[in-house]
Amino acid sequence: MLKLPDAADEREAWRTLQHWRGRGAVRLLAHADDGAVLLERALPGHALTDLVLAGDDDAAMAILCGVAGALHAAAPPPHDLARVEDWALGFARHRHSGDATIPAAQLDRAEQLFAALAASQSERVLLHGDLHHDNILFDAHRGWLAIDPKGVLGEPGFEIGAMLRNPTEHASRFADAAIIDRRVAIAVERLGLDRRRVLAWAFAQAVLSAVWSLEDGFSPTRGLATASALLPLLSR
Repeated sequence: MLKLPDAADEREAWRTLQHWRGRGAVRLLAHADDGAVLLERALPGHALTDLVLAGDDDAAMAILCGVAGALHAAAPPPHDLARVEDWALGFARHRHSGDATIPAAQLDRAEQLFAALAASQSERVLLHGDLHHDNILFDAHRGWLAIDPKGVLGEPGFEIGAMLRNPTEHASRFADAAIIDRRVAIAVERLGLDRRRVLAWAFAQAVLSAVWSLEDGFSPTRGLATASALLPLLSR
């Protein structure tokens, strides 16, 4: 499959895929200087979202964790890549934009949590950066494989955030405290993560994803709904 990048943050995806060498992800077959990549095609290629829609959310979360574990097992890459701290610049951009869509108190708390978590990270690994249900495809020979990585260096707990604000556009599928609590419990058990850090990362990322949506001209509902559902869990 040939993929031509349509966003700046996709032009370095080949580096991440090259580093993983097909472990937990589709294989990189070739790449061009402009970011175009020739990829192994997953067949039949249905997304993990289908499992959630069929009513098996727990199984989907377990698969997400299995893929994450495979990706994170790779040694840190030798080349420079973005760090999770770099993504935090979105908070300041939004503050200076004058847009008041995101409540100031929520923005402040997310930014403060993000900074504290970034400064106290455990050992960093090469993260996918956008590991959710639509970015996991099934291959009949190799099983579930990740596609479309952003490629960012950070601690494994950071990866769970994207799993909690997906799939589909319907917030009832994910922006619910009970659903989030169950998914986080699965991630903590299967990946040996710290529950409080996972929840804090997820909240900060949910607000940050709302910032990015506004910057791209889209509705921030997904991120804000997820952040609101996470709030009561932060204090437990």
